[in-house]
Amino acid sequence: MLDNNIQQLDWNKESLRDLRLRLGWSRSDLARRLHCSIGDIEAWEEGRRSVESSIRGDLEIILRQAEACSDEVKYTPAAENELDKNALEQIDFTRVKAELK
Repeated sequence: MLDNNIQQLDWNKESLRDLRLRLGWSRSDLARRLHCSIGDIEAWEEGRRSVESSIRGDLEIILRQAEACSDEVKYTPAAENELDKNALEQIDFTRVKAELK
């Protein structure tokens, strides 16, 4: 998991492949989103080349979006229970998340 205080993750062949598989994307899906070729993705995942610095920022954004979606899926049931229990219309999602950690 990427903490907001971490500036950059070490994008190696394992971390790149793990992110792609976590999202359920093919190599062509990831290439399309990063505006690069499938050959680039293959070379990075097979360790033949390092991930280019121009791509790392886009990977960080994709990872952060995946983390946010993961948190939403994980904590939504607890937030809904809190809403029902207290007859609320809105709730601070970050508070619910913090209480469950």
